Amino acid sequence: MYVRYALSERKPNATDYLASAALSYAIIFFYIRLANTITVPWLLSYVIYFLAGALPTYMVLRKLTRDQFPVAIISSVVNWIFTFVCLITFTQGNQMAFFRMLFVFFVMGGVSVAVITMKARLSPKKKPED
Repeated sequence: MYVRYALSERKPNATDYLASAALSYAIIFFYIRLANTITVPWLLSYVIYFLAGALPTYMVLRKLTRDQFPVAIISSVVNWIFTFVCLITFTQGNQMAFFRMLFVFFVMGGVSVAVITMKARLSPKKKPED
């Protein structure tokens, strides 16, 4: 007889959000440095911006047992705010159109990852056949 233990609800803390934001900023910062050094296709930029929103948010969502969507939105916004402040502070000269586009890609990445993690969490688990 199998006994199911109730999983305690896990929520991300401020450190998780800050680590996610730092990773997002690092991805964007190093990509901008790379793009200034060599010529990269514009389509690659969009993919990198999407991944900079999706990958760190996925790291935060892995800790959750539920409520992926609100946490993904919060994480995406925190990632964008941190990236916005750091890029304005350290690079000076980026235009607002860039930051608006970056916000859209961060939110799209966060929502996409939330859907993927919710689908994985809600899918029926296969029992090993004896």
